[in-house]
Amino acid sequence: MKVTTEELPERQVKLQIEVDEERHASAIEAAYRKLAPRVQIPGFRPGKAPRPLIEKQLGRHRLLDEAMDILVPQVYREALEEQAITPVAQPSVELVSHEPLVFTATVPLQPVVDLGDYQSLRVPREEVQVKDEQVDEAIEELRRRYGTIEPVERAAQKGDIIRGSVRAEADDSVIFSADDIEFRLTDASLTSLPGLADIIVGLKKGDEVEKAVDAPEDHENKSVAGKKVTYRVQVDEVKEERLAPLNDDFAKEVGEGFETLLALRARVREDIEKAETEENLRQYELAVVDALVERVKLEYPAVLVEHEIDYMLEDQANLDPRDPRAQLLYLQRLNKTEQEVRDSVREEATQRLRRSLVLSEFARAENINVEDADIEAELDRMAASAGEQADVIKRLFATDDARDSLARSLHTRRTLARLVEIASARDGEAAPAEKKPAKQRRAAPRRADA
Repeated sequence: MKVTTEELPERQVKLQIEVDEERHASAIEAAYRKLAPRVQIPGFRPGKAPRPLIEKQLGRHRLLDEAMDILVPQVYREALEEQAITPVAQPSVELVSHEPLVFTATVPLQPVVDLGDYQSLRVPREEVQVKDEQVDEAIEELRRRYGTIEPVERAAQKGDIIRGSVRAEADDSVIFSADDIEFRLTDASLTSLPGLADIIVGLKKGDEVEKAVDAPEDHENKSVAGKKVTYRVQVDEVKEERLAPLNDDFAKEVGEGFETLLALRARVREDIEKAETEENLRQYELAVVDALVERVKLEYPAVLVEHEIDYMLEDQANLDPRDPRAQLLYLQRLNKTEQEVRDSVREEATQRLRRSLVLSEFARAENINVEDADIEAELDRMAASAGEQADVIKRLFATDDARDSLARSLHTRRTLARLVEIASARDGEAAPAEKKPAKQRRAAPRRADA
């Protein structure tokens, strides 16, 4: 076997493999023995006809193709071993000639990530500040939740709840029709039906009206944009929202109960601050990862992006990769070609892959690992917080797959926590537990089809 190599861009290498004549002849003989029992030749039992007759019946190209199917996987593996190549996915194979048997294999290689001086990474982080207006809005929402909605005899106003019938036509076509519906009378809730809110304002219970309005040319509802829309409205009931009174008695009714309105406001502020702190951390983690991705030297074969697209589409469509009809049905539902769907997520898939490769290499550089004891400690913590459902938690994570999933989650959290620790260190201050800058090394992708 003769092997020549050619380095290609984007972490690929092309192998040209020429199989020696003796080995090729043996494979052709094996192909004959495999195919002979399937060929019916008068005067011979299946598998007993001489090779020249079998070859004449099938054609020599059929034997050569079968021999190639036998040889290519074998000699490809041998060539990888001889050249000390570790592929990250299946190769692209092209036949050069049947006799002698020569083919090329374009092999995608393991990605290479050079983190450089990642310890110097610094990313500013905004502090979480809860404004009084946010607390006011949250309190107002609680007042709505604990308030009442009561019928009124007055004319409808913005913010009221309307029960009735609505019909809308444009270009002699019905674009909306509903009887005995209930909706809040605001521009936001009726945004798809331009002008309807203003028509209803001032109407009373029992009123009926027919009125036309001109929809804006740039209206978001393309079925009415730039058209004259005729509405027929019947008001069956006008209801007013009456908020709960803003006092200590109201505070006592909310949740587990608070002694004073001031105590309720303090809890609301605390809850908002906690939620915003968690969201702030998520956004900061993403910003830090992207900042690291931007500064590293990263090379990877394009096939990994295609694999990431496969994973994303399977997740989005909840596809079963074992069902050959699943993807076709999904594309039919979207009314798009496969290429159109793949191209629509390519940018996101590329970014996801880059983040994954860089984070994996960072975790290796920082020696971040998850041991069995860590998994047990996390399960104990989860069970303790679950209270009476502790046994359910233990059963859910009793399988190896569930434990592996938990281990990956812990590993990701620890990796992000360490990266945040480095990136948020003060200017001029070394990151805690500083290590030597990582040297260039190969990074295994999150999922590989080697």
